[in-house]
Amino acid sequence: MNSTPLFSRPARLLPLAAVLLLSSCEKELDTYYSEVGPQFPTFSTNALGTATKYATGEVVPFELRFAPQTDPIKEIRIYQKIEPGRDSTLVTTIPYKASFSRIRQADTLVVNYVVPAGANKANVKVDALLVSTNGQIKGRNFSFRLAEATPIIRLNAPTNVTLPTGASPAPGDVVRFPVVINEGGINTASSFTATGILYKDIDSLITYVKVGTAAERRFARQRVPVAGAQSGAATTVNVDAALPAGSAGQPVVFRFEAKSRFLSVPPSTRSATVTAVAFTPVAATPLAAARTATLSYTGTTGGDLAAFDLTTFAPVAAASPIATKDVAITSTAGNAVRLQALNTTKFVRVATGGAAAYTNATLNSIRQTYQATAAASQVAQLDNVLVGDVIIARLRGLDQYAIFTVTGLNRTSTTDVTVTLAIKAL
Repeated sequence: MNSTPLFSRPARLLPLAAVLLLSSCEKELDTYYSEVGPQFPTFSTNALGTATKYATGEVVPFELRFAPQTDPIKEIRIYQKIEPGRDSTLVTTIPYKASFSRIRQADTLVVNYVVPAGANKANVKVDALLVSTNGQIKGRNFSFRLAEATPIIRLNAPTNVTLPTGASPAPGDVVRFPVVINEGGINTASSFTATGILYKDIDSLITYVKVGTAAERRFARQRVPVAGAQSGAATTVNVDAALPAGSAGQPVVFRFEAKSRFLSVPPSTRSATVTAVAFTPVAATPLAAARTATLSYTGTTGGDLAAFDLTTFAPVAAASPIATKDVAITSTAGNAVRLQALNTTKFVRVATGGAAAYTNATLNSIRQTYQATAAASQVAQLDNVLVGDVIIARLRGLDQYAIFTVTGLNRTSTTDVTVTLAIKAL
């Protein structure tokens, strides 16, 4: 019989030992990585309410995106807690229905949450809870403060824009109505006890007008404010309203309506209105027939006939006080004629529609045009005047106006020129 070498026996036992060792390691790994207990459902990105304030009764839609884990979803519960209360209350329970969205890559649910009643500025917390059939719950929440939906509005005393104080307006004259919105109101609140009433943002201000027995009509709509972030805080909006054409001798009534947006289905607004005291515009004041003025510039300094007094309709000698020189030729250099006021008179050159403005001119219409022109365009000097130019003059800083057009421009030498004006005034 052949004997077996001693060193060969361990070699036959090693594979068995290795198997036992590996089996033991595998068992331990399996135990270490096994799941213990049911799993929580999963929320993905959610489109929750993002505003800092909502009003009672508003319908706030928000979207939940979620997925089950080891067990399916049983239901979705919506809770709310209203300050100063400390307990949450169940708003609704929504049984789960499969609604997988390929775009969202998740189940989706749009909740139309109705904002509850509560004290102004009270904080409201909304919780959305996913409940699995295994009893595990996952939640998401957002919060906001309760704001007053309906604005308040009142008027301060109106003032004339295109008229001196106390003058009676005519059609086309501009009356300024200071509209006070949400007096004492605030736009945000950091606490339940903050001073002031928290209002929804003002969306717009609508102006209506009624002339005589005619039906009321919308006159203007303006965003509040014209640009930038909208707010519910107290603000005063100056509404400059030109009195309607043809309203002379008839009562004119302006009404103002402030609106705030209200989330509902369909979307709606909440509004407050105030009506101004009626007033009756007077007829426009006509101007006298056109009169001709001739300005003659001679030599290098202008001569005695280069200036004109628009209050007396007379030429002004060179040696006369400059206070009387409402319009003068002061330069003919470069083949361009310059008209200039040497006193405090200012001019506005009518850029468009000048011929019609001159033909139909009244005291009211030229005063309105002048006052509506930016201050930077109310000037004492007009360069390079041409035949056909129409110019409005406010004489010496007073409530006294004239309108004239350049009807002739005749050069007799390189320096000498004659300018003819047709002037309308009272």
